[in-house]
Amino acid sequence: MDHDPIQRPPSSLSSFSRDRKKRGFLGKLIKRKDTADIVDSDRSGQHSPATASLTDSGDPSDSPSMFLKYRQKHFKSENDKSHTKGVSTPTKRIHKDGIFHAKHTDTAEASAARKQSTSITSPASTESSPHLFHLDTHVEDMTGILKPEYLHHHQDRKSSKRHLMKNRRLIAHRGGNNTPNKAIPRNDIQRHTSGPFPTPYALGPSPPSDRKMSQGAPTGAGWTAPESWGVMRPDEDLHNGVKPPQPKKVPVPRSKAVSRYYVRVFRTDGTFATVVCPLDVTVTDLLQILGRKFFLPSVAHYQIGFRRLGLIRTLHANERPITLQKRMLELCGYTEEDPIWEMGREDMGFLFRFLFIPSVSAVPIDGQEEDYLLAKKYSQVSLQRRSLQTIPASLYQHASEIISLNLSENLPLDVPLQFIQACVNLREVKFAGNFRAHLPTSIMQTAKLNYLDISSNRLEDLDNAQFEKHETLVSLKAQNNCLSALPGTFVHLRNLRQLNLAFNYFTEFPLSVCNLVTLLELDVSFNDIRELPPEIGQLCALETFVITNNVLTGSLPETFQNLTSLKSLDIRYNDLTNVDVVMTLPRLEVFLSSHNSVSRVEQYSKRMRVLHLNQNPVTRFNFTLPMITLTTLNLAHAKMSSFPEGFFEKITNLEKLTLDNNHFGTIPSQIGRLRRLTKFSCVGNSLSSLPPEIGTLPELRQIDVHSNTLSSLPSEIWQLNNLELLNVSSNNLDTFPLPLYLGSISTEASGLTHIPSTSEVGMYGNETPARRTSNMSSSSGYSPRDLSGRRESEYSAASSDTGLAIPSRKLSVLTDGVESGAPRNDSVTSSSRLANTMAQSIRYLYLADNQLNDECLKEISFLTELVVLNLSYNYLSEIPAGTLGRLIHLTELYLSGNNLTILPADDLFRITNLKILHVNANKLPTLPAELAEINQLLVLDVGSNSLKYNISNWPYDWNWNFNLELKYLNLSGNKRLEIKQVPHGKGEIDLSDFSSLSKLRVLGLMDVTLKSTDSSIPDQTEDRRVRTSGSEVHSMPYGMADTLGKYDHLSTIDMAVERFRGNEDEVIFGLFDGRPVADGGSKVAKFAQDNFADFFGIELRKLREGESVATALRRTFLSLNKELGTRTMSDAEDKYRLDYGHRGSSVVVVRPEDANTGACATVVYIAGNRLYIANIGDVRAILSRTDREYRLLTKTHEPAFSPEIDRIREAGGFVSQTGKLNDMLDVSRSFGYFSLIPCVQAAPSIVECQLSDTDDLLILATKQLWEYIDYQSAVDMAATERSDPMRAAQKLRDFAIAYGCSDKIVVMIVAVGDSGKKINRPRLAGGVSLGSASNVEDEELFPALKRRRARNFPEDAALARLGDEVSPPVGDVAMVFTDIKNSTLLWETYPIAMRSAIKIHNSIMRRQLRIVGGYEVKTEGDAFMVCFPSAAAAMVWCFSVQSQLLVAEWPAEIISSVDGAEVVDEDNNIIYRGLSVRMGVHWGSPVCERDPITRRMDYFGPMVNRTSRISAVADGGQVTVSQDFVAEVCRLEKAYNGAPGDLKALYDVVGDELLAKAVDRDMKLLHGYGWGLTEVGVLKLKGLESPEFISIIYPKNLAARMKINAPDMTASASAPRHVSPTSETIWKLRALALRMERICSYLNGAPLPEQDHDPYMEEMVGQNIADEAIPSFMDNVVTRIEVRLVSTLITQSLLIDIISCRTRYRHSLFEALIAMAC
Repeated sequence: MDHDPIQRPPSSLSSFSRDRKKRGFLGKLIKRKDTADIVDSDRSGQHSPATASLTDSGDPSDSPSMFLKYRQKHFKSENDKSHTKGVSTPTKRIHKDGIFHAKHTDTAEASAARKQSTSITSPASTESSPHLFHLDTHVEDMTGILKPEYLHHHQDRKSSKRHLMKNRRLIAHRGGNNTPNKAIPRNDIQRHTSGPFPTPYALGPSPPSDRKMSQGAPTGAGWTAPESWGVMRPDEDLHNGVKPPQPKKVPVPRSKAVSRYYVRVFRTDGTFATVVCPLDVTVTDLLQILGRKFFLPSVAHYQIGFRRLGLIRTLHANERPITLQKRMLELCGYTEEDPIWEMGREDMGFLFRFLFIPSVSAVPIDGQEEDYLLAKKYSQVSLQRRSLQTIPASLYQHASEIISLNLSENLPLDVPLQFIQACVNLREVKFAGNFRAHLPTSIMQTAKLNYLDISSNRLEDLDNAQFEKHETLVSLKAQNNCLSALPGTFVHLRNLRQLNLAFNYFTEFPLSVCNLVTLLELDVSFNDIRELPPEIGQLCALETFVITNNVLTGSLPETFQNLTSLKSLDIRYNDLTNVDVVMTLPRLEVFLSSHNSVSRVEQYSKRMRVLHLNQNPVTRFNFTLPMITLTTLNLAHAKMSSFPEGFFEKITNLEKLTLDNNHFGTIPSQIGRLRRLTKFSCVGNSLSSLPPEIGTLPELRQIDVHSNTLSSLPSEIWQLNNLELLNVSSNNLDTFPLPLYLGSISTEASGLTHIPSTSEVGMYGNETPARRTSNMSSSSGYSPRDLSGRRESEYSAASSDTGLAIPSRKLSVLTDGVESGAPRNDSVTSSSRLANTMAQSIRYLYLADNQLNDECLKEISFLTELVVLNLSYNYLSEIPAGTLGRLIHLTELYLSGNNLTILPADDLFRITNLKILHVNANKLPTLPAELAEINQLLVLDVGSNSLKYNISNWPYDWNWNFNLELKYLNLSGNKRLEIKQVPHGKGEIDLSDFSSLSKLRVLGLMDVTLKSTDSSIPDQTEDRRVRTSGSEVHSMPYGMADTLGKYDHLSTIDMAVERFRGNEDEVIFGLFDGRPVADGGSKVAKFAQDNFADFFGIELRKLREGESVATALRRTFLSLNKELGTRTMSDAEDKYRLDYGHRGSSVVVVRPEDANTGACATVVYIAGNRLYIANIGDVRAILSRTDREYRLLTKTHEPAFSPEIDRIREAGGFVSQTGKLNDMLDVSRSFGYFSLIPCVQAAPSIVECQLSDTDDLLILATKQLWEYIDYQSAVDMAATERSDPMRAAQKLRDFAIAYGCSDKIVVMIVAVGDSGKKINRPRLAGGVSLGSASNVEDEELFPALKRRRARNFPEDAALARLGDEVSPPVGDVAMVFTDIKNSTLLWETYPIAMRSAIKIHNSIMRRQLRIVGGYEVKTEGDAFMVCFPSAAAAMVWCFSVQSQLLVAEWPAEIISSVDGAEVVDEDNNIIYRGLSVRMGVHWGSPVCERDPITRRMDYFGPMVNRTSRISAVADGGQVTVSQDFVAEVCRLEKAYNGAPGDLKALYDVVGDELLAKAVDRDMKLLHGYGWGLTEVGVLKLKGLESPEFISIIYPKNLAARMKINAPDMTASASAPRHVSPTSETIWKLRALALRMERICSYLNGAPLPEQDHDPYMEEMVGQNIADEAIPSFMDNVVTRIEVRLVSTLITQSLLIDIISCRTRYRHSLFEALIAMAC
């Protein structure tokens, strides 16, 4: 524990200090600078005696005499240990704090001299020692150390401290003995390690030389220091002729409020001192402070070391330790708002430590040299990570044998030139991770260097590399440095084959690289290169080129086609729009172009094998010639809607085809030509069918077509005899196909017994028949002894309620028929007929979220090799007997979300290999005892069912004590289930006890009534999560769902804290996602869960005025991570045990081995109606609204994206090509991972928002869920279970599993929309009994059975999740007409892109219709006719559609067009983007009549006609409304504002209760949008006699549209607008038409004609012609212009010119064309 500094008393010591000049040497001892204070602490945190003498005014030591006694005593002990007059002989090395110290044996002379020391020895006395070498740090007193001329030079320039340190010389001072040949003990020589250690570690100037210098030895004429000492000789140039690098001037920030900072410095024995000093204090100053602190006569033999990550670096005299400490804390996430100045009081060992260490020669950190001393061969020597200061002398004798030398991760390492020159055979040097700003010149003196690795330093340039001397260099790795340019000598590397310059600061491609014609591999990824120079074509030998994560735009240079040897090209994560030049490379085999802006690919490469174009807006993809070598094609997340004719015939050797998230409606039948196809993925499209030809692909192994609109599968799919995986989840399947040649097989012949009906088996109800017997033998279960004393039967809870008893029956064994496994002739026949089909190969079958019923299991039962079967969220009500029993290899079975009321007990004992069983979200009242037969069962999820049975009714009902292998057991959500202890005899099992499940990782008991003892519920640990709480916090229901995935241990832990700080309206939710650990759970995640609330409460109490809750959240994350780091670095674990933790939870103890693990986290703090969310890592959270819109509340901290990548650069880390931090971690912020700190930090991203009435659900989930389910789909899925967040969370998890996720998942859903609302819900947890079940509504405990979808249900699975379409409104309705502006021109110009754009447009329209509650009447082309029961709903729909159109992912061609270009307002907010839709709204009573063909309601009459004309008045993006509609909106607004929240007022207006609720919801949404109205005026509408008063309504965020497209008050829609062109305008228009015709003719091959002059026309136009002659002339000219625009390729370039002049202002056609022509 640390102590605050005790203020020095104003009397005694202070007055004593003022007279220190008069007190002689004693005054000097207690001398203190005005800028420094001293606070002493020993290891245990108590003040030392010296401290007490300086700080305690009441202590006798406060007097000068007592202080002198303490000083004398301390100096005596110090002198006894260290100061001698004789020569010390080293006999033994002692290892402390990573440094070896020499233990000396004194000579007789030294011993006698020490005995004579009875008084305080002055520093000057040490100079008289004839055998002591040291460096005097007192710069002003250099007499006898520096030569007089140098001392004089120093006095002239002593104002420049940096210049003094640059020219300083180390002197071997020997007092009066000048004998040159006398041996000097090595350990008595003071060595000051030099060498830069730059940002983020070195914040002050660094000595320019890599070796020390000796100006000369005053001890003798002929003596010079050995080269291995790293001491420069007098005749040697300081920098070997190279200009010395100039140290950067690092500004020292000064805080106005804080001028003094604490710092803790450790000694080698583990004790430490805490001193407080200014920010700019240097090492020299700090040594003097510490000298006085530790009562040392001199600090000439000491230095300050900086230890981090096990490596130690000696700080130089002019470095600033406090600035370094402050900078390190800032890199860890601390800011000026935090008390950084006082953080130095505490131990920062997890981050760094300052060491007060003796100046001794460094030796290997482990003290053992056997690995290179005892080696038989010295060809490869590794000195990596040994904290060496120089090369060990023992290697000199083997220098000539060394071929490869690894010097990486030795921060203070000095490489002597003598050693490098002795390594005559050295070929490879690794000097990585040393954080040097300049390359040591000695390394580049290697004569035959072939391989050089200087990566992960902080090299700013390579000017001293002398590349002209290394023409033999073959490989150079310089990634992760600070290089921005290459020296001119780089062109001399004529034999270079491999060059890595990734993760540097290049903004331009280095031209010198283009001259390396022998280069084979080049990596310049993660730079800021904007374009490639034309000289890139000179690299004709280049084979591999990686340039990912740069800022390339446009297209590559034409000279790129000269890279004729290029085989692999990676240009991912750029902004290229054209890659045609790449596709022409003759030898290119692998092309990775993901995450660019490529819209079309029409070239081909002859040898292309792998082509990745995913995450590009590709709309056109075709090859002119076959690509017979192509094996992998990835077009996921593009904008394609179809393939060109004959496309698949050109890629017949394709093996993997990925078409996910496009707009495909069908797959061409030519797919049958892909005979080598092994994997086909077409997820998230609009496929309505699969071609039968897919069954002709003999090598196909995987088909993934989930999230489409498939209504059936072709029977030919059975012919795929190599198919292993089939995923058809989230489609519209109502049957599973049966092979045509098996259609006549009877049920008995197929091996299936009679499938009983529901009435035969019986249903759970008021008249439940007696249960059938159990199929378990008496020897099965827990053990024979445990069962011997058990009763044969008991009353079940269900029977007790109805008064029906279950009779005692004997256990039976099935011995005949199919269930006994006896072969039958007809079964053998069917098996032979199933041979060579997918029945013999398929292992994984996913059919979740379809319309399948019980009958589908008949066909599925033929697939006897199934390992995984997923039938979740279908319409299963009863599993036919005998179907599952055939699937004997089944290990995973998912039946969640169906209508099951009973499990097939007779089949359970047959599938003994089953390990995972999910039957949650059904209506199961009991569980059969036959589940115990599945002795390998690991996961059982029966949550959210209707379980209500006696858990002690063994052996008739299931109990967990007989499945001892369970790792996951979820019973949460069963609100009628009771777990109570029943009396049992001695030796019998307590069946309410869970302690026998020793392997249990997750136990879910939320909402379950617990009446057993606390001892029966196991404690929580880092490897076990137990949930026993209710599912409601502060009136907010919440639900949990998780899965362990493929892992054996728990790594993700949730948190829910109600009544935080004792306040009812304060709650905390959180998810802590640790990375899986092989041998246990995540201790970091558990530690964070246990302590977060306590740390947060402390930080909230510490808030000062003006600080916010967000500040407390950030400090909580940082302090929690600091505490975690301190504990992991501590050896005394008992010292760090906490006294607090979650109830029922064992306090986790972190150990040093946990330092390399970590956990991401997202924490939500709700206080009243304020929501704060903080996250680190990749646990994401979204907040949905009642209109199904959502807001992303978290930020995913991925290393490869800005601004994280910039912070990682600053911290000295790098990002690999795989996107991982230091090629190890996929997140950049997290708890733990202290080996990567400060590249990894725990500073969270924080979002604060105000909860409104429209906010609905808060969804938190780990990243694995979001990899398979997008945000919008998650909102839609959760909204379908809005009344039960538990079922909603389970649904999200189950869908992720159905889509292929096999990793761990944790989902938490909180109904924040119910916060603070008093809703009557049964509370069934925490040991509270229900009492009578009649008090609970049946709808709350037993959700209604799922109804099968209607025939007119939408085919789109995503649309189907939004619920049923509303009934067609009648009477007074709000009618809306929509149309796309200039859609005809867009179709003519971009026919392929418009196919995708129209699908996006229609999807937005229909989705918002389903959400708001509108009725789609009909569509005509791209125009919609819809109606709503209320005016408020119509407004909400119009506003939401206009907003959604702005953010849709339109094809690139649409965005580049005139009508789809992006337009922003003055505040840079997007107001136009993509397709522009006009809308017209009217309120009235149309004629309603159902169409006899479509069976849909149709609307007729004047009201409909008027709505159509109102729509025609609007421009693109405008919503025009009639006067009647405005009056209806005002009426609703008045009723809503008159009594907010009172539905009665709205009911009086609309006359319907349900409609009143809907209007109340819509009015809230409208108030959330904010909207305005602009009156246009009375307009005469075409075809209508009476005019209409037109207004324009708009949402607040699109108000700027009114400034651009201002309404014309004088406009009339009854007739087209008249223009009066002048003669000059008409002549320019004709000239433009002639000019376009000439250009088009030239493009078609004709010679360019001369200018056409028509004198007659000029004369005619020059005169005042009659108006009736103008239309015919204009019609002719405009027609000619339109023909040329549409029929030639010049159209696109003309449209681009139109965009450049002006796009959105309302110019007439000929005026825009004339402006362009001019």
